[in-house]
Amino acid sequence: MYGKTIDGRSIAIRFTGFLPYFHVLEPTRDVIDSLKKDPNVVNIEEIELFHKGKVNKAAKVTLKFPWTVPEYRSRLKRMNFEVLAADIPFHNRFIYDFDIPSCIRVFGKERDKTGYTTDIVIDMDKVNGKPRFEEIPSFNPKLKILAFDVENSIKDNHIYTICYAVKENGKIRQGRPLIGEEREIIESFSKVIQSEDPDVVTGYNIDGYDIPIIIERAKAVGIQGLQWGRDLSEPKPIMNRFWRLTGRLVADAWWATKIQLKPKQETLNHVAKLLLGEEKIDVDPRKIDEEWISNKDKVLKYCLKDAELSLRILEAVDILRKSMDLATVSRLPVDDVLNSGASQLIDSILIRAADRQRPPVGVPLTGSSEEEETIEGGYVHTIEPGIYHWVCLLDFKSMYPSLIISKNICFTTLNENGDIISPTGVRFLSKEQKEGLLPQILTRLMKDRDEIKKRMKEAKSPEEYRYYDGLQAAIKVLMNAFYGVFASSFYRFTDRKIGGSITAFARETIKGIIAELEKEGHKVIYSDTDSIFVQSPYQTLEETIKFGQEIATRFSNEGRLLEFEKIIEPLFTHGKKKRYVGRVIWPNEEILIRGYEVRRTDSFDLQSEVLMRVFEQILDGKTEEAVKVARQAVADTLAGKVPIEKLVISRSCKPFNQYKDPDSQATVQTAKKLMALGYEFVPGMKVSWIVTDSRKTPQEVEPYISGKRFSGTPDWRYYAERLAQTVARATEVFGWDERSLMMGSQQFTLFDESFEKTRREEREKQQPKKTQRKLSLEDFM
Repeated sequence: MYGKTIDGRSIAIRFTGFLPYFHVLEPTRDVIDSLKKDPNVVNIEEIELFHKGKVNKAAKVTLKFPWTVPEYRSRLKRMNFEVLAADIPFHNRFIYDFDIPSCIRVFGKERDKTGYTTDIVIDMDKVNGKPRFEEIPSFNPKLKILAFDVENSIKDNHIYTICYAVKENGKIRQGRPLIGEEREIIESFSKVIQSEDPDVVTGYNIDGYDIPIIIERAKAVGIQGLQWGRDLSEPKPIMNRFWRLTGRLVADAWWATKIQLKPKQETLNHVAKLLLGEEKIDVDPRKIDEEWISNKDKVLKYCLKDAELSLRILEAVDILRKSMDLATVSRLPVDDVLNSGASQLIDSILIRAADRQRPPVGVPLTGSSEEEETIEGGYVHTIEPGIYHWVCLLDFKSMYPSLIISKNICFTTLNENGDIISPTGVRFLSKEQKEGLLPQILTRLMKDRDEIKKRMKEAKSPEEYRYYDGLQAAIKVLMNAFYGVFASSFYRFTDRKIGGSITAFARETIKGIIAELEKEGHKVIYSDTDSIFVQSPYQTLEETIKFGQEIATRFSNEGRLLEFEKIIEPLFTHGKKKRYVGRVIWPNEEILIRGYEVRRTDSFDLQSEVLMRVFEQILDGKTEEAVKVARQAVADTLAGKVPIEKLVISRSCKPFNQYKDPDSQATVQTAKKLMALGYEFVPGMKVSWIVTDSRKTPQEVEPYISGKRFSGTPDWRYYAERLAQTVARATEVFGWDERSLMMGSQQFTLFDESFEKTRREEREKQQPKKTQRKLSLEDFM
């Protein structure tokens, strides 16, 4: 195990004697006898496991080497035996078995550091064959980060320089640029990693470009292995996407930015401007060979700046702190959190608990579920188009976890004799009959989160507050992930009956509350899964707050907590689910937007900006002005009067061979043109372009490169049509659809005298009574 001590020293901890094992369900005597004779099998232990609602006989098969487990797993599966717990990574198996948390005090003897780059190497003591350690309060150590960047020839890939920057004890320092013979550069960089001994290695797109290029060139010049790990091991590729260095974190700043921020453009220059307000040094990567010959010093400064920007971007997106927080609550190494999905976080909590049940609960293989049908999701209440006033937004606190606890939903309580019946007809044992594993875990997590939030309020410094805030947020992520994996088709404990029952109970809960509120005469405007929008019968802030609080209190029962979150005044929607915008006036003032293009990263900026301006006018009650804004923006776009940078479209590009017709894709066209210009491209990267001719098949696009002048001519009609399509979702409620916006007029508008006259005449003909009241928006809908 590798880590960082509380006083900032790197440490390697050695433990020997732990062996891999797996379980086989209901083995025959012949199979057991055969395994006992196998020289690679160390031990066979006959045990009992709880699996699929009953206690089964099983065998625990212990092997000599972890890499042989897949072979035995496959062999026994071919013989039609059910194999359990045979796909758990060996290091995770060790951590789970001894319930090792993220922060521990280790007992052992310090040994010679030969073969390691850490400050300390410890041989861990054993007590009855088990590692000797004790859990301590969690802490986030100060990590030493090394960021690097490679500049290499466009012609033959040979490396010109590797530059790096290091952050240690809160300060960033730039290293000496590595130049000279290629072999010397690569070997020197390996020595830098060994001597600096960073906890984290980063850079911008190092997973997809810099690390592979160094490995490629190392082989070309005859270097046998790059000793970058803390045990002097080589970088290891993971799923052709990530790299692992033993004892270090590889945290690609590009990937962290992509996941955390989802920026519209992912180039280093754009992200640096976005997060740091800085830009790269201006060197044309297409002419790097010429630049190196004519202005080597400028290229070195360019490379050093890129390395430093990468380091600062990684810190700005805060991925390391968030990963450490998740590691603390999931009891996993930070590397597992950084490079794994939600299922591994859940595994860490669930498998430990399953192993400690009596009898232990069997752990199925990942992907062993045969569930393929989708689970019906949460209830969505129909929303009518219009403007609504004094709207209370109420939200269930951790609805799915709360339902799992209150209804005792678990794969260990799924039983035909259960007292609890879900709306889908599935039965679960009550807590009196047997408390489920999932409810136990979630109850503990909820309790832990409440305790951490209490400590957060008592924090004596901003740093302490931030630390506890990160932990409580991590627990919330973990709790919500439980439903996510159980509703999936891939998780090892997936059961459609469980996921379906959870959402069915949720729908029943929401529908019941809506029915009761409507029975009392209250207008429920909208509902989505675990939230309810109710119109207050009052038009003052004080009375509406009291109304919202009363509803929240009344419907918080049976283990569920309905929280009164916001007052929205007003709320607008064009009548589609998950699409609304409103002005929040309590408890804080903000604009709340869901579903519209202002929230989408694949829209172009002009769409977002114009739509936001239209919304602002609508929320101010100026619907005529909203339509004018939309009409003028569409007209200006059609006339080519908008800044080109507002038209940039960005999307992620998959590997070309994953598209049925790659060359028809704008993403592929852009990626190929970028590569032809000498820019890096890695599958999964977001590329940016401007459409220059939408009439062609496929449409013609040109790459947009942040910081470089765009020489093409945008297809202004294409952009005007896209803009009209977007803003029409708001303006069509007032009579202006996409076609009207493009034409710049409609036969009758809501605001023309002729329209008012015609509508008035029609009403007079059809209705026996006249009204003198002023017409409102609702009259037109």
